[in-house]
Amino acid sequence: MSFLSFHFLLFLAITFVLVHKSGTRLNLRNNVMLFASYYFYMCWDWRFACLLLFNTLINFFAAERIAVSTDMRYRKWWLWMAVISGLGVLAYFKYANFFIETFSALLGGFGLQINAPMLQLILPIGISFYTFQSLSYTLDVYRGRQASCNSFRDFALFAAFFPTVLSGPITRAHQLLPQLQAIPQGGSGKIETGLFLLLRGFIKKIAFADVLAVHLVNPAFSDPSAYSSWFLLLAVYAYSFQIYMDLSGYTDIARGAANLLGFELPINFNRPYLADSVSNFWQRWHISMSGFFRDYLYFSVGGSKFGNAYLNLFITFVAIGMWHGAGWNFIVYGLIHGSVICIERFSRNRRVRLGLAPLKESGYLWLLRMIIVFQIVAFSRILFRAPDLAAAMKFASAILTPAGSAAPLSAIGIVALLLAVVCHFVPTRFSLAMYDLIRSRSSWQLAICLVFFVYVLIAMTSGKAPFVYFQF
Repeated sequence: MSFLSFHFLLFLAITFVLVHKSGTRLNLRNNVMLFASYYFYMCWDWRFACLLLFNTLINFFAAERIAVSTDMRYRKWWLWMAVISGLGVLAYFKYANFFIETFSALLGGFGLQINAPMLQLILPIGISFYTFQSLSYTLDVYRGRQASCNSFRDFALFAAFFPTVLSGPITRAHQLLPQLQAIPQGGSGKIETGLFLLLRGFIKKIAFADVLAVHLVNPAFSDPSAYSSWFLLLAVYAYSFQIYMDLSGYTDIARGAANLLGFELPINFNRPYLADSVSNFWQRWHISMSGFFRDYLYFSVGGSKFGNAYLNLFITFVAIGMWHGAGWNFIVYGLIHGSVICIERFSRNRRVRLGLAPLKESGYLWLLRMIIVFQIVAFSRILFRAPDLAAAMKFASAILTPAGSAAPLSAIGIVALLLAVVCHFVPTRFSLAMYDLIRSRSSWQLAICLVFFVYVLIAMTSGKAPFVYFQF
């Protein structure tokens, strides 16, 4: 069931009514939410609900055993069982063919030619997100940061919560579980906020992300040799705003749906292209995902306190790259970002040793740093958008030595790109003023506007442009 469908709007409306009719009957509310979440996920492919349930069972019982045991070896055994089970299933579906292909190529380099058949696998939608969300709970219980959940029903709802199960935000147990175990507070304010976020998310996805994809990005990446260098450059920048509008639009819809039902989800983006360093970019971009890798991988391998901090950064960013996809292009993507962040770290440490003042966060030099960081982010995403490393190199080569001269610009594509830039960089006070203006309307007025605009937006789309992060 796509967010961009009338089916979803009807599903959300029915769930909203049932949840709010449950009132203070917490068990009834959570039963409705659990049924709705599994129905939502099974609409994509009912078979993969078994994997979601398996992942939920493993983490629930592992965390329960960890919580009641004082034997460190026993606790570690259950932790490793949860980690290996979760990541093992993820690796099988997401990386098995990549490992087979890489191993075959490695043997071929030694003159051993083998014909290793590829596995016919379908990647279960959302598997990366719900695997990480459930694992974060088990790891927090092991570290003593989270009490184990006594209700399997509540934990199953935490793992399968339909606004987050497909593409996040990756929500920690301390952020969502307490909300599932208490009657929501907040009244109509959350409903108004939810309607606003839903409308903003639909606009980002349909009016910006999909338009940029169809009119600028997809043509350029489908056959880069046919186009001029400046059109390919424009497509590179357009893709950065496409993927931002796409994923932040999904997050807005997810947070809006959660708000309507009385829940709060974490903010996942903070105007990432205002970052003046790549490190700062990852503090602003897909915050729940980058935070997961920081807390559960970077710190686990030593962080900046144990071992070599630069090696730990490389390990973390290679993992971030591979999380996005099974291919050498994603590994190189992670290496580029890891390398730049290591250079930034070295530079910061050097300034501290020399007693120099921190870099300013305003002025011409700040603006120059921001522009340079955006170039690094945008051009590294050629690796992200291309299907493999060879295609990425072909695209980069076409920019440097163009074979074609076509530049099929369309007015709607250019307008969408310019408006996307303006919407991203407009000062916060203007967006907050618009937000307050919209929230000053009554809930029923907002609901009517939402239904009208979303109906028009969904009618405009073909329904064949899934959210970018569904592939992860």
